[in-house]
Amino acid sequence: MADSPIYCSLELPAAPQVQDDSRWKLRAVLHRPSLSCLVMVALGLLTMILTSLLIYQRILCCGSFGLGSKDSTCAHCPSCPSLWMRNGSHCYYFSMEKKDWNSSLKFCADKGSHLLTFPNNQGVNPLLEYLGQDFYWIGLRNIDGWKWEGGPALSLRILSNSLIQRCGAIHRAGLQASSCEVALQWICKKVLY
Repeated sequence: MADSPIYCSLELPAAPQVQDDSRWKLRAVLHRPSLSCLVMVALGLLTMILTSLLIYQRILCCGSFGLGSKDSTCAHCPSCPSLWMRNGSHCYYFSMEKKDWNSSLKFCADKGSHLLTFPNNQGVNPLLEYLGQDFYWIGLRNIDGWKWEGGPALSLRILSNSLIQRCGAIHRAGLQASSCEVALQWICKKVLY
């Protein structure tokens, strides 16, 4: 055998070419959210919806001015005691019986409330339309000047005809001074818990 060279051709398979369609499918598989991620998003949305429904129910049930329903779904809502009227975040008691000012003050204190006051000297006028022709004791007294019980001095005008009129009452016409021994109805006020 002569020194003749031997040639051989070796054919290797070419590197596989990924088609454009296959690339997009591969990307879609790699970037698809996992099942646990989808479950977390669904649970988050469900939580937001349920929270919104609970807030909506509470507003309907416990709305201000006592207009909310009193059905069993509202049992958790704070309410005023029997014979008390709710307005906003307070409960009011309008007595039917009559007592002197000090006895009225004691009655309110025994109920965890106080005689009605307007320490910021506002809120008197809206109440006047709910009062009839009766006078009601309120937490206003003249000891070295007219002052609200546990609060500031009165900056409103009070009608007084005598020096013995040392306790405040409210009437449809406004604030009125009276002798503390006179028997009148009274109004208690307490915060709604």
